[in-house]
Amino acid sequence: MRQERAERTRTALTLAAATMFDRVGYERATLSEVSSMAAVSKGALSFHFASKAELADTVQLLACSTARARMEQLRARDVPALQTLIDMTHATAQQLAHDETTRAGVRLTRERCTPSDPSVHSFANWQECFMEVAMEAEKDQSLRRDLAPHSVAALAMSLVSGSQPHQLEPGVEVHTWLSELWELSLPALMAEQSPWPLRAAGSEADWSDALALAPA
Repeated sequence: MRQERAERTRTALTLAAATMFDRVGYERATLSEVSSMAAVSKGALSFHFASKAELADTVQLLACSTARARMEQLRARDVPALQTLIDMTHATAQQLAHDETTRAGVRLTRERCTPSDPSVHSFANWQECFMEVAMEAEKDQSLRRDLAPHSVAALAMSLVSGSQPHQLEPGVEVHTWLSELWELSLPALMAEQSPWPLRAAGSEADWSDALALAPA
């Protein structure tokens, strides 16, 4: 019982910290604001986290592990790898638009001296996932033979970077934006005479599932 309560407190603090880091950044966020938002005493915060840096590390770990879990969920399906790559960009865009922890992870990666470790570096995490799937697309021949996987992974990274809320023009719907760009790109990416119909809009009807793995 005590352990469960401690885990709930730690989760509440982590999510409150993610909210603050997303809103104001690492430097301006304060531990007192985090404890107040989580409705947790400063003493309890100090028990779980020795410093703001440790709290930020935890948020970055959570952001990357949540993203990785969603990527692995998409990879587990029986679809062409190139379709999986398309779907990954849509799922990531959904997380960026609606999940504070994802955005906090990205902002902390930019604002702190974050090592290029996919377990804590949001961009390195995405890049590693995209590269793995691009290589799978080369193997299953959903990708055109003369294309290098790293180039396709770089394209996916560019699309995800451009899909961040602060990058889009006001009123632009992110999945429509991604779909249009994939529609333009797919003729140059798909293997000739591919037996698989690839969907630029992604193969899932509801991208809100991208948030299903975030902690409640």
